[in-house]
Amino acid sequence: MLGAALVASGCGGGSASSGQAEIRFIWWGNDDRAKVTNEAVKLFESRNSNIKVSTSFQNFQNYFEKLSTEIAGGNAPDVIQMDYRYLNEYAGRNVLLDLSPYVGKEIRTTDWDQGFIGSGKLKGKQVAMPLAQNSTTIVYDPKLFQAAGVKTPEIGWTWADYKEVAGKIQASTGGKIAGSTDFGGTEDVFETWLRQRGKALYDDDGKLGYSKDDLKAFWQLSKDFRDSNATTPAELVTTLNAGAEQTPMGKKLSASEHSYDSLYGGYNTVRPDELKLGPYPSDSKETLGSYRKPSQLISASARTKNKDAAVKLIDFLLNDPDAGKILGANRGLPANLKIRDAVAQNLSGANKVIFEYQKSVDAKLGDAPPAPPKGDGTIYKLMQRKHEEVVFGKKTIDQALDEFWRDAEDALK
Repeated sequence: MLGAALVASGCGGGSASSGQAEIRFIWWGNDDRAKVTNEAVKLFESRNSNIKVSTSFQNFQNYFEKLSTEIAGGNAPDVIQMDYRYLNEYAGRNVLLDLSPYVGKEIRTTDWDQGFIGSGKLKGKQVAMPLAQNSTTIVYDPKLFQAAGVKTPEIGWTWADYKEVAGKIQASTGGKIAGSTDFGGTEDVFETWLRQRGKALYDDDGKLGYSKDDLKAFWQLSKDFRDSNATTPAELVTTLNAGAEQTPMGKKLSASEHSYDSLYGGYNTVRPDELKLGPYPSDSKETLGSYRKPSQLISASARTKNKDAAVKLIDFLLNDPDAGKILGANRGLPANLKIRDAVAQNLSGANKVIFEYQKSVDAKLGDAPPAPPKGDGTIYKLMQRKHEEVVFGKKTIDQALDEFWRDAEDALK
């Protein structure tokens, strides 16, 4: 996705003639995340009068396209919110600063789960620090479940249970509200489904860790939901990875939606106190499939002119108790365990819902797999696009599968 232009990536923020360091920090999210992030940044500036921070954000759909364009144009941000799936993509082209010399020093890690720090490490270099922990979840409307007389999501329910429940909800609304949002084009859902079967997206060599039959079965599962009138119509299939306000759940067109718990704040903004979080269905009694994932990571540009200022902001967002109070669980559970415990004492609203969900599934969560190989960002979008072609009747599952497999293997070369 990035192309060769990234090799020529340019510098980030400049330095004012007064000696003040000027840095730029970007992230993806919604207005709710922007509010708390900007509040934390203002606190940072008040304590570091010689550092000026400009900020901006995008929704996830547009974030990496804008980021790659800025880097290719020589205007890389100094501090970059990074995604687990794109870590290899950017680090492989030397876009990200190696934070190893700062870890345990300027970036404090005494109060961290030391294993979690490794989720931002590639080939011996600490190219990112995990901002927070999250995991996959089902966001659902409890009133619609109750009205249809069906059970709400709980550990132990199966995919067959989910299809039956979603179908009953959809029927109870006369088809006006779908029982579930179509999940067949989302790699995150596919990964959880694979892990429930003891498989992974990628093997140790960075190749596809599943077979064509695995993906065919997953797409067939999605089709079974459509055939059972248990999921959203084709015209809504492109909205799942949009901001919460644009998804079927956000628009009150679905009773349940696959997501990450850290995104609950966005849902709660558009539907205050209406929704809850539940575990994924699984056909395995032993394996939920979800894992302790870095919800986002934070990196610095390798070309920043203000390394010390960028590192200072990173440490502040990760380790300052007051910043922790402001950010809460908006991005997931804080990576700093002391801050996590402190934040948990005073949580309310969306943050409390996120924390309690994580606590309810913690015993079932696995460890995070290695960061996906370069090319996964392309494959993520490819899966969505090919699934859309199936849903709109442009391709059969077999036709889409053959094209996906060819293009996915090319992306990993």
